[in-house]
Amino acid sequence: MRTLMMTAVLALGISGAALADPMASAYGNTVAITYPNGAVAKMHIDADGTYTTKAPDGATAKGAWKIEGGNTCFTQTDPAPPAGMAANCSPTADKKVGDSWTAPGPNGSTLTVSIVAGR
Repeated sequence: MRTLMMTAVLALGISGAALADPMASAYGNTVAITYPNGAVAKMHIDADGTYTTKAPDGATAKGAWKIEGGNTCFTQTDPAPPAGMAANCSPTADKKVGDSWTAPGPNGSTLTVSIVAGR
């Protein structure tokens, strides 16, 4: 689960320069993180500063997010993260529904990330 959270966060930085809320493109939609083996994790980001990630195996992680100094930072709260696991931050990027991009994954792999309309 820790790897899922870290890769999801590394893969995700959503914004829209013209929007008042730079995360608005994620609300009500699904951030799909596809691993090299084709497995897909789904992340739902909410306007209240919370998120839920569902791993390919069905495990779920929940937490809080915020934007700090140009980075989008996620902190897992449930299940409780391992001791010493800090917030995971990545640069906020300009992404919208329908966009797809690649991001670094675990062990040097490449993930495909996309924002899909709806949940």
